[in-house]
Amino acid sequence: MSLWLSAEGSSALLALIGAAEAGARDEVPVGAVLTDDLGRVLGVCGNRCVSSADPVGHAEMRVMRQVCRHLDNYRLPSTRMAVSLEPCPMCREAAILARVDRIRFLARREGSAEGREDPVCVQDPEYQAVSAGLLRFFFSERRADLCSAGKSV
Repeated sequence: MSLWLSAEGSSALLALIGAAEAGARDEVPVGAVLTDDLGRVLGVCGNRCVSSADPVGHAEMRVMRQVCRHLDNYRLPSTRMAVSLEPCPMCREAAILARVDRIRFLARREGSAEGREDPVCVQDPEYQAVSAGLLRFFFSERRADLCSAGKSV
């Protein structure tokens, strides 16, 4: 039996690993991976808003900063991003400005318009349940911690 994982499948799994690592640091579990047009991984990051006291410490922003520094370029042409959660408008627009070719996300952001056509940002349903499960678990744990501390949810 051979296991074949496409570049897209492996980048989705790496995004999930980045998300899990962020969750282990008490950050919202979101991970992002940036690859080149051949599928080679250029960077992997998870959220770090809380621990860095950075409102733009989103996984997508961090991975773009990391790769831009490495490439010594503020543009990222011929790259693709995989994200465990649909990017917020800030991250989506930053990726477009950086010239990221395509953004594939796993779980849909609550309240986003499902079914709208977006030439840049598309859902990859293959690992959607895993990503959504990570987020549900994280927030249920947060609610349980608040309840046990006597705070309202």
